[in-house]
Amino acid sequence: MVDLRARRHGAGATTGVNLVVMAYADRIEVDSDGAITAHHLDVRVHPADRRAPGETDLALVPHTHGAQRVGYESSARYTADQFGAIESAAGNNVVVLLDERGRPIGAAYGVKADLLIADGDMVVNTKALAATALSVDVDAAGNDIRVQIRKSVATAEAAKKLADQRNPRFTAYTKQEALSSEG
Repeated sequence: MVDLRARRHGAGATTGVNLVVMAYADRIEVDSDGAITAHHLDVRVHPADRRAPGETDLALVPHTHGAQRVGYESSARYTADQFGAIESAAGNNVVVLLDERGRPIGAAYGVKADLLIADGDMVVNTKALAATALSVDVDAAGNDIRVQIRKSVATAEAAKKLADQRNPRFTAYTKQEALSSEG
């Protein structure tokens, strides 16, 4: 889960966040008449947002937490009306998500929103939505938004690993080892 605490990103870390809202076709709830009542949306901080660099996870909902609660990894439940507000705010900043065979499996929407905590998850405040200038379309290298997110996370993980190698953190084991080697 992304860390949007003020001590890390400054005041207003959860306001005006550029987001990628991924709506997968199979993550919906329907009523007895077949009408969609809810969407389980996978929302991530856009990899080009100022808060994304250095984050080893851009998801608003923890990977396993969402799967345990709703059956979908990194997803939170939004009503049909809330999803409609997201679609409206995104405007033309939407792209079809394809599987490995090129079949449509959902869509990604680019929005800017404030974030709230609901039921322990970070969620989009659908009453404070706006269009974002950051596109969810393929980048110059031809990578779709999911690949862009994975690359941003991989870069942060590699940087963290390198920093840990340069400045190893002392643990009880390494501290004890260091003290015993001093004689």
